[in-house]
Amino acid sequence: MNHMDTNPLNTNQLSSWWLQALEGDAQAFQLMHKELFKGLYNYSLKLLQDGDLAGDAVQELFVRVWTKRGTIGPLQKVKPYFFTALRRQILNQMRDLRLNKLRINHIPGPDIAFSPEEIVIKDEEYLSLQKKITELLNELPKRQKEVIYLHYFEELDYTQIAEIMGIHYQSVLNLTQKALQKLRAADLLTLLFSLTGLYRAYLSNGVH
Repeated sequence: MNHMDTNPLNTNQLSSWWLQALEGDAQAFQLMHKELFKGLYNYSLKLLQDGDLAGDAVQELFVRVWTKRGTIGPLQKVKPYFFTALRRQILNQMRDLRLNKLRINHIPGPDIAFSPEEIVIKDEEYLSLQKKITELLNELPKRQKEVIYLHYFEELDYTQIAEIMGIHYQSVLNLTQKALQKLRAADLLTLLFSLTGLYRAYLSNGVH
């Protein structure tokens, strides 16, 4: 059940802008920034749980990618590359901070939290389910939450998610199936599909 949700037009446009950026076209890179920033910021916010830190992390990523674009070279999958690089950057920062301040060896992975604002409700009949589906999503194990967020909210396919999270493709499928089974058992699976569509429309309209 591999949903190929990534818009091919956006994918092709990003690839085109990236090739122009490799040639030093700052305007093309700015267009990439505009296209990718919102999704990267929301993902960063999920991982860091702080708006200022999230924004700084994404801006730092764009600066680093622009500076090192020559060594990065051509990219087949621009959006997954940025999400992968952002996740690695944030995990490294979290690791360094904890090692320096707390002197601990085990670094837990990021723990995504869903908020009621993301579970966009337009129909009154679903309003009573907003809290229920938010709570159920937040009760999922960390990696299940991250897979659900990246696939249904950011429209990344399972191959891309495996690359971003640094796990096997089959692991992504297993995590997704386990999460969906819990939603299905609570009669909320169909609602999730409807709400993530509303969420993406909500973001594309510039509401933040």
